Amino acid sequence: MPRILLVLAFLVFGSFAASQSFAGGHGDPDITGKSKGAGDHHSMMMYYEEQEQAARSKMRDWEFAADYYEKFPGAFTGKMTAAEHVAHCRAIAEEFKKDAERYAGLAEKHRSLMRKDVM
Repeated sequence: MPRILLVLAFLVFGSFAASQSFAGGHGDPDITGKSKGAGDHHSMMMYYEEQEQAARSKMRDWEFAADYYEKFPGAFTGKMTAAEHVAHCRAIAEEFKKDAERYAGLAEKHRSLMRKDVM
């Protein structure tokens, strides 16, 4: 019986939390009738800046791995040679760099849109 009550309480509170997460974020009009889009652009800008930082962090990790295997080729054991593995790590780092640049561009775009919505 206590287990059933626990499950029931979890379902009730879980549905309440889910309904609250769907409740906001659509830019209600203010007194002038304009949408509050600047807040949406701000949250998108923040999201893309976080994604940019994550991509840059991963890029640095893969560059570190490439540098490590370049300095210590004997530490790598696998089907590829150490040089192939270094090239592979650098290619992955380059993809994360491209992602970071793309996220930075998207963040800047939302930053400029946020300025336009405020004016």
